[in-house]
Amino acid sequence: MTRRHQKNDKQQTILGRTRERIECARRRLTRSVLGALVSQVLFTECKGAEGDPQIAVVDCAQGVICINPHRRHDFGEPEWTYVLAHLLAHLGLKHAERGEHRDRKAWHTACEYAADNLVTSFKIGKAPEGFGPSLDFLNLREEEIYDRLTEDRKAQQAFRTFGGDNQPDMVSLPKAPEGYRWSQRRHDWDNLFAEGIRSALESAVNEAADTLGTADIERRKTWKPGELAKKWVMHEMPLLGAVAANMTIIGNSEVCDRMDIAVAAINPSLGEIYFNPARGLTQDEVLFVYVHELLHAALLHHTRTRGRDHWLWNTACDFVINGWIMEMGIGAFPRVGGLYDPSLKGMSADEVYDLLNREPAKCKKARGFRGGLGDILLEGRGNRLFRGDVTMMDDLYRRCMSAGMACADVRGHIPAGLLEEIQSLFSPAVPWDVELARWMDAHVPALRDPLRSYARASRRQASTPNIPRPGRFMPQEWKDACTFGVVLDTSGSMDRELLGRALGAIASYSEARDVPRVRLVLCDAAPYDQGFVAPTELRGRFPVKGRGGTVLQPALNYIMRQSDFPVSAPVMVITDGWCEEELLIPREHCFLLPRKEWKEGAMPLRTTAPTFRVLKEGG
Repeated sequence: MTRRHQKNDKQQTILGRTRERIECARRRLTRSVLGALVSQVLFTECKGAEGDPQIAVVDCAQGVICINPHRRHDFGEPEWTYVLAHLLAHLGLKHAERGEHRDRKAWHTACEYAADNLVTSFKIGKAPEGFGPSLDFLNLREEEIYDRLTEDRKAQQAFRTFGGDNQPDMVSLPKAPEGYRWSQRRHDWDNLFAEGIRSALESAVNEAADTLGTADIERRKTWKPGELAKKWVMHEMPLLGAVAANMTIIGNSEVCDRMDIAVAAINPSLGEIYFNPARGLTQDEVLFVYVHELLHAALLHHTRTRGRDHWLWNTACDFVINGWIMEMGIGAFPRVGGLYDPSLKGMSADEVYDLLNREPAKCKKARGFRGGLGDILLEGRGNRLFRGDVTMMDDLYRRCMSAGMACADVRGHIPAGLLEEIQSLFSPAVPWDVELARWMDAHVPALRDPLRSYARASRRQASTPNIPRPGRFMPQEWKDACTFGVVLDTSGSMDRELLGRALGAIASYSEARDVPRVRLVLCDAAPYDQGFVAPTELRGRFPVKGRGGTVLQPALNYIMRQSDFPVSAPVMVITDGWCEEELLIPREHCFLLPRKEWKEGAMPLRTTAPTFRVLKEGG
């Protein structure tokens, strides 16, 4: 008798703990995007009878969720939150109403996957073991999943819901209790769901605005030594005045500690210079370091690495810049350290890099203004950032140096090496086709030498049939690795000469690298698959489909979904830029665009991917 009482007490304790977790999960959901639904839904509890659901079910007609806390007691609060959110998603998405004329089992299965996708995307709770979204149906709508399931009946065999194995979790429950007033409850579940999303979005935006506003105020608090150095440069050193005007000084010890900045660093892509006030620099030392960081950006050191070791290149630039500043007598060399060697006077950064590269072990103990790391911070792929007028930061720095050269009296005041570096910024740009060739060298591997195998006899042994010789063959996976995709904009705004020059260049470099084939997709507002074509075919005449409006995203989605297109293959987009503002391409890609002067105004397309400006003949 005593043991029976102890067992009952233990069960009651477990049941009470489960009920407490369920109540906590409900309160947690009231603060989520499903909060509006929670307030209008009736939550009931099963009695633990034989026909009760395994975990929980929902009656979409009445708006009732029935929970069974008796059978499963190993769920924590995150798991129960997920279960309730899953059932609320059925209500908010009107799954029961939308499946009236469909195959019941296939539709319920599709709704399960869709609800899991939704709850997971909102990051609500934690999926219990054995449940959760399927990778096969990720980011698909119910109708799309349903169509796949009806085509493949095998996918419906594993049918498991929170109602039980092979039991749906959307059911019809007995009528609600008498005391439950339905007139005071709303049944427009889809509108409630939309209101919840709208409310959560507004809260998130307001919170982000408050956070960004506070962070921006903290970030932009002026650091007096830095502002004094900026004022000196703009008055006394017009050469760098325009660059200084476009730079933001951030003097914050906490930020520098998070970014491992000992003294100072610069992010040219963001136009920010970071100072660590905790180092206790004098005003003359701050001026020295400030001019040092400005010269990094002005001379485009962040874009001139060209595959070289970033740390060694940064070190070489530091040696050269510090030598110039010492020669000009600006400020005072910091006592906390830096890189300076009088024996390197007159050498360029490239020459110093070659010198350091011969003995890289000697540079391991070198410490610049950031410490053991380079003080040039690289931000994102391409290290470029677009501004409102679609001007790249690199172009802005060139423009600033051009204005500085026009205003400054450089005779006798600027070292000869610095003058040469500045003048090189205005030398003719590398031709677009050369840049394109470099991009292809980096992302399209060259075809390897053929393999030799005795399993395939060589045809050349006919004269000596008694001497076995191996045959030469090329594995298909090697050919696939050398493939890349081309999405060609064939809308009415495309210039025919642009098409010809771009395709001709692609064909030339593909042939030079023995690329066997190119996957070509034409696109105006819809994709037109041309399949795999030989590079030589790009030179000739082929029928162009389209000539309508421009929407490139469907073509990009199409080519990346094809099973015969290698996952690692890059994509090249040839367009005039008059398309969507942003394109989602989750793999290596580049753009071939016309020269800026061809169209008046700024193009809608904005991207940080490598961009090659195609010039017309003689342009």
